[in-house]
Amino acid sequence: MRPQTATAHVPSSRFLDLSGITPLARVAVLAGFFIVYTLLIAAGYELKENLRSLTIIWPAAGLLLVVLFMMPVRQWLLIVPLELAAEILVGILNARGEPIGWSALFPVANFIDAATGALTARWLMGEATVPRIRQVMQFIGSAALGAAVGALAGAYGAIHVLPDAKYLEQWQLWWAGNWLGSLTVAPVAFTWAIRWRTPVYAAPPARISEGIVLAVALWATTIWIFYWPPGGATSLLHLPWALLALLVVLSFRMPPRWAVALCAVAILLAVAAASRGLGPFAADTSPIGRVLALQTYLATLAVFTFMLTTVLAEKRRVIDALTLSEERYRNFVARTCEAVWRVELEEPMPVTLPVAEQARWLRDHGYIAECNREFGGLSARQNQAGGETERLSGEEPWWAIYLEHLEDAARHEYSVDALRLSFQSGAEREHWLASFSGVVEDGKLIRIWGMARNVTQLVQLTERLRREQERLQAYARQLTGAEERARRATAVDLHDGIGQMLTGLGMQLEAATSQATPGVRALLEEMRSTVRNVQETTRRVIADLSPPGLYELGLGPALQWLSLYMRGKYSLQVDLDLEVDEAALDLDLRVLVFKIVRELLRNVVKHARVNSARVSLATRGDRLFIEVRDQGVGFEWQLDLFGESGQHFGLWSIADRVRNASGQFNVETAPGKGCCVRLVFPLSQDARDWAAKRAG
Repeated sequence: MRPQTATAHVPSSRFLDLSGITPLARVAVLAGFFIVYTLLIAAGYELKENLRSLTIIWPAAGLLLVVLFMMPVRQWLLIVPLELAAEILVGILNARGEPIGWSALFPVANFIDAATGALTARWLMGEATVPRIRQVMQFIGSAALGAAVGALAGAYGAIHVLPDAKYLEQWQLWWAGNWLGSLTVAPVAFTWAIRWRTPVYAAPPARISEGIVLAVALWATTIWIFYWPPGGATSLLHLPWALLALLVVLSFRMPPRWAVALCAVAILLAVAAASRGLGPFAADTSPIGRVLALQTYLATLAVFTFMLTTVLAEKRRVIDALTLSEERYRNFVARTCEAVWRVELEEPMPVTLPVAEQARWLRDHGYIAECNREFGGLSARQNQAGGETERLSGEEPWWAIYLEHLEDAARHEYSVDALRLSFQSGAEREHWLASFSGVVEDGKLIRIWGMARNVTQLVQLTERLRREQERLQAYARQLTGAEERARRATAVDLHDGIGQMLTGLGMQLEAATSQATPGVRALLEEMRSTVRNVQETTRRVIADLSPPGLYELGLGPALQWLSLYMRGKYSLQVDLDLEVDEAALDLDLRVLVFKIVRELLRNVVKHARVNSARVSLATRGDRLFIEVRDQGVGFEWQLDLFGESGQHFGLWSIADRVRNASGQFNVETAPGKGCCVRLVFPLSQDARDWAAKRAG
């Protein structure tokens, strides 16, 4: 139990787990327990009406209960010998030479009391946490149960020690005395253990002067009431219940650890007086009735103080948490860069209304109850959090867009995210993203929270980025066109220049060979073979630079040539399925598609480990559909993006070129499943108009 302002969860064994401290500190703790426990036992023997009677209060029971509750069970073996030794030692000293006999059962009964109470409290309360009144009541009940069980053994020993003692009466006295001791000392031990080991969870200290005044007043009142002879009361101040008024004041003004400690001292003073036959309860001629009445009264004081301090500590903790939460909320709302506001409804709106009536209801009954400075960007209102309320006109952009999406919001508890709104603000147009969250209670909408972020700069930057991307794409297309024209010009130069010269050189070598001597003819034949190899290489370079037929005949013939070329050079059988309207394809698209198909077929040769592939092209409507498929080994396309290997980097390059041409790129593949690449390109309007004109 922890009557302090804390929110953390701390195990009960944290305070007295002796395995976590040094041997010297462990010895010091055990020695301290033995000394304090011995003193409390001695006090218990002194607080008797006479030597042969049971004690009115057994304060040592409270200390033993707390120690066992807060200590791991495996370490109880360190405490039990000390407890038994202390009780036997003090019992021998107080026996004054008389044989111990059945009195030896008393230490066992006290241990049974503490062990039963500790185990029951652990079972009911779990780990020690921030105190709740429920936990206090559970602890009080556990202490009562432990005292009752221990009294079974203690009363049995008492009837053999005390003459004419009755078992039931002795059980009641033992139970009440041990329970009163637990209620008096245990709260003190708990609260001060917390202050000692975890000061962060302890209540703030009280003012010393105020504490001294209250302590003197409480103890003086206790002495005034209980040190009068029986029947000597002359005023209301002599009534025992006057102490309750002081304990109420004490509980409100002092930390729990001081309140329960001062109350415990007052109880011990009262018991000391009663043991001498003084006080308001001493007038009862029945010893059993006199002691039980006193114990009941003092137990009421202890329980009242313990519960009241716990309730007040819990209240203070809740108030502190609410204050901190309110402060954090105010700071967050005031300092956030987003607009935050709260719309309240003068009359809660039934959620069963039709959407049109809901919109009308919100217009008629909604008002701004709270907002921050940033909200001024959305509205001319400049309310601060907690400022005056203002009605809604229904023309606010953020309110209008929420009402427009009310039907969708109603399906999600009147919450909706990322509503984009824009409006003219001065010389520029502002753009905002707004989110709304409704609060529904008992089937009625009572308020709507709103939050919006000004994304004007982001929209402007996005627009600039889009324009820059379009410019870069235009430059890329121009560069690609220029590159293609340069490649074509180079191919023409190679064909008309070097190609023609090589042809002429071959003819000259052929003529020279026919007229040469046999010795020279062999050398000329070797030269002719070299020229033919150079011609073949030149033709391949020309074909790579400018595919035959692509410019003159169209994409279909160029792909047919490509299939023959792939079969002749790479032994790759390419099956073509062409349904292409050549007139609908502009030159740039022809060149791009040819290059992409050629690169995809080269990928098949390099990676697919097959000797066949299929290429399909078709124009449908305003689009060109392309598919290149193989039944090869496939690969992990999704993982390739994150891998270290650059094996399929060419696919990403193709994807970029397709996107730059406003096309779509899709790959379907998996290990052992082959690969299918699908491309879709939009056809330009000019090319489609030209195709339609030719068809007409």
